[in-house]
Amino acid sequence: MSLFRLSTFLVLWVGFQCTGLQAQQETLLKGEALAKSYCGSCHVYPSPSLLPKGIWKAHVLPQMAALMGDQAAQDSLGVWEEKTVEEIGIIKKLGVYPASRQINRDDFQAIMDFYAAEAPVELAPQKPKQKPEALSNFTAKTLFIEGITSPKISLVAINEERRELIISDATSSQLYVKDQNDALFTLPPISSPAVQFIKKAPYVYNFITIGSIAPSDLSRGALYEMDLNTNSWNKNLDQLARPVFGIWEDLEMDGKSDLLISNYGHNGGNIAIYSDGNLQAKPLTLGGPGARKIEVCDLNQDGKPDIVALFCQGRERLSVFYNKGDGQFDAEKILLSFSPVMGTSYFELQDLNGDGALDLLVSNGDNWDYSPVAKPYHGFRIYENKGVDKFEEAWFYPQYGAAKAMAVDIDGDGDLDLATIAFYDELDHPEEQFLLFENNGDMTFQPRFIPDAALGKWLTMDVGDLDGDGDKDIVLGSYAHNTMEYTKLLLRGIDEIPSVLILENNKYPDHR
Repeated sequence: MSLFRLSTFLVLWVGFQCTGLQAQQETLLKGEALAKSYCGSCHVYPSPSLLPKGIWKAHVLPQMAALMGDQAAQDSLGVWEEKTVEEIGIIKKLGVYPASRQINRDDFQAIMDFYAAEAPVELAPQKPKQKPEALSNFTAKTLFIEGITSPKISLVAINEERRELIISDATSSQLYVKDQNDALFTLPPISSPAVQFIKKAPYVYNFITIGSIAPSDLSRGALYEMDLNTNSWNKNLDQLARPVFGIWEDLEMDGKSDLLISNYGHNGGNIAIYSDGNLQAKPLTLGGPGARKIEVCDLNQDGKPDIVALFCQGRERLSVFYNKGDGQFDAEKILLSFSPVMGTSYFELQDLNGDGALDLLVSNGDNWDYSPVAKPYHGFRIYENKGVDKFEEAWFYPQYGAAKAMAVDIDGDGDLDLATIAFYDELDHPEEQFLLFENNGDMTFQPRFIPDAALGKWLTMDVGDLDGDGDKDIVLGSYAHNTMEYTKLLLRGIDEIPSVLILENNKYPDHR
């Protein structure tokens, strides 16, 4: 071959390669633009870097295809299987799975190609974190409930008014009360597992039952009321869409408390507000599915109580509804938005740096979704209040499966420490499923562990003065989700799994 012909061939070959690379790049850019458009229409656009290639391909993108009207994906995933006619009717009414395609095949393939090209083979491990030290000044006490070997505790709550511990077991849908003499009593029957205990008035308490722990669009939740002043027990609300949280607050400042309920739902749900506690009237509804928790505070300092709410389904976010007065609220304003794989599960509004402004304490770690892999971005975060609805991340502790963080002054030194639990992932060090972070000031915290936390798998937690000695105790509820989790606990050498672990604070042992 002549030198001229060889050079011509090389030019053509290089040009062909460049054209191919350019075409490939254009395809990826198209897939990225389509992903931002379609994915971003329902929730925050998730970067391919958040999950491994295999998870995108086998789990997450097929779910997206089903939600975009792909009948083959719906059939493959069995979206209608194991659902009652009633629930299927609700899902169809909500329009969750369109009857026709919302995106053509070529465009969806471009999205899949983009994630396949850009996603990592596997996620990096979590960054090194501060090593926990042993926790002192606490005595761990186990509580076993007769007949329950594989506990599924859906509620632990400290009733400081009576120095009692409230417990609900999801398997039996039974409510228990442990009194200050350690006697265990059962309360009247409830229709499903209890998930929230609310003090309404002196010796008047509410219990929220969820209807279904597993995702469901059936409205089977309820609100019960126990009035010890009249020795009465009543179901005051039913047909609630998987309620998970409730509080009584005087939103209208008229001297009458309003009831706010977070209906987590599944594809449906909302925040329901029963004005003046009128449970017979139709409630005002705000937000949408995934309403997990509510706090009421005057966030903009205009003299009226506002609603700050966490939504954990689909479009994960923390939002505020500003109070306009007369029972009316401004449109939802998003304070923080999260990726749908962040697994946001709980929050509190607390002044964590002592500057007088309320900061956000957030737990990100729910891994019961379509991507159950260890995620390095899961953990506990503090977002510092910078004023005018602006919050910036100021502290992060990586923790797989982070479930709940509660701010409380454990050591009585005037600042807020953090009591935390992790649930949704296996941990290399199971004793670190519970961590107490001692506040050292300037947004620095020393994590501490207690060996007894390795005895169970903790889904629920509460803090309060259980023994009446003036300091704050901590209670943890164990939840063995399935046979495998129960077996893993036994394989650790645990003979019997406690339903509850009580961490008794010995800060003021002589005040009892």
